[in-house]
Formats: sequence, C-alpha cells, structure tokens
Amino acid sequence: MFRLLKLAAYVLFGYAVYEFVVGLLQIEDERYRRSNPGGPSRERPPEAGKMNFTGPGEGQPVETVGLTGETATHRVGRGVVTR
Repeated sequence: MFRLLKLAAYVLFGYAVYEFVVGLLQIEDERYRRSNPGGPSRERPPEAGKMNFTGPGEGQPVETVGLTGETATHRVGRGVVTR
C-alpha cells in the first residue's frame, strides 16, 4: 500500500514539474512574440497590417425586435462607438 502512495506522489510531483516547464516555455514564447510582432519579413508583406479587410469600419445596420414587438435599428460591428 505504501508503494502505491509513493508512486502517486511521484506522479503528482512529475506532473507539477511538467506544468512548470510548459508554463516557462509559454512565457518565453510570449516574450519572443512581443519583441518580434511582425515576425520574419518573408511571412507577410509589410503593408499587410495597414490593410482594411472588413470595409470602411462604419458598422452594419441591424434591426432588433423587442419582447413587446417593437423594432429598433442600430449599428453593430467595427467602428461603432456607444454613447
């Protein structure tokens, strides 16, 4: 019985060490990404970050229906600021 408990303790300790090492590797990966946000220049053109892929950024008009049946039109999406 004692051997089984000892084995369980070793397994838990090994798992804790594994999680610690994986966490350290993720931190190093995040540091690398922050220091090299664009990555290598051959992966994407330098103007790719400046392109607008989704349109003018004004939002899309959407009509919603309330519980009582009344409708309201408002803009939803990119570039919409609530006031």
